[in-house]
Amino acid sequence: MELRLDRAEYADVHVLGLPRALHYYRFGELWQDYFTLLGLECVVSEPTNKHILSRGISRSIDESCYSAKIYMGHVEALLGRCDAVFVPRIAGSGFRKKYCTRFESLYDTVNNTFAADGVRLVTMSHDWNDARSAGDAYIELGTRFGKSRAEAKRAWSAACRLNTQRHKAARREQLALQRSEGTKLLLAAHPYIAHDPYIGGQIAEMLQNLGCTVLYVDRANPRAALSRSESLTVTMPWLESREILGTIDLMKKDLSGVVLASAYPCSSDSMANEFILRTVKDIPILQLTLDVQDGTAGLETRLESFVDIIRFRKEGGYGAK
Repeated sequence: MELRLDRAEYADVHVLGLPRALHYYRFGELWQDYFTLLGLECVVSEPTNKHILSRGISRSIDESCYSAKIYMGHVEALLGRCDAVFVPRIAGSGFRKKYCTRFESLYDTVNNTFAADGVRLVTMSHDWNDARSAGDAYIELGTRFGKSRAEAKRAWSAACRLNTQRHKAARREQLALQRSEGTKLLLAAHPYIAHDPYIGGQIAEMLQNLGCTVLYVDRANPRAALSRSESLTVTMPWLESREILGTIDLMKKDLSGVVLASAYPCSSDSMANEFILRTVKDIPILQLTLDVQDGTAGLETRLESFVDIIRFRKEGGYGAK
């Protein structure tokens, strides 16, 4: 029989809170599967709304980006609803495999911001693009909940299988849409922007109301996208930005246009998006910088104009070939 580690500091955590923001939109379903298979109950904060944003703003410094402010609101929304909140440190290492430093420092930011509230945090560190090191980190985390290494490994393997199946199904579904007729637009943004209903969700809904099909970067082929990005830049350090760049270039022959969206003030996007605009040719691109201001009238107008221009060009206007 395998012995369990003595230092199971999370063994008394039975209900674990997951903030529905930032990394949740890339890893959230994987986390829920894994922790559930470990025997924990997961509580996820409700989808982003005006109240969560308002509370997040009150918990943040002005220089924090829109998405980070939203995250703080989600952490606050979990207070009193769980035994601890899961806030991992996620980093990127190696040449051209960097990750926003905000994700590396997120645990410390949350820990300091909510110190007076007595919130308990569960954390661990891993390289998001190294599956082996990530697996080792999550298995070690499982032992800190009082599980044996074998139990944690079985739970992690099962969670990864389920996650792979979901990703393959999402890619198949998007590939069918990519090959369909009509106005197809890629919402080129980080998953925590594209899939947050309060941010990218509003953009997608507006585009769908205009009769467009909306496609997503993280439902394409990430390996192929990163490989394509290698031929476009040898200097861009951020892995997620290169994923966006490579996906646009791979898919552009099937697209009517691209909506390039970022959260203000994102320093990496401010540079990466400029590179994308200068590098990717032969496809219309609308750049949107989203912030905490209320009101969507201006956003709707820009999207409507963009779609009108695309369709007018398709009909032979504006010097279309």
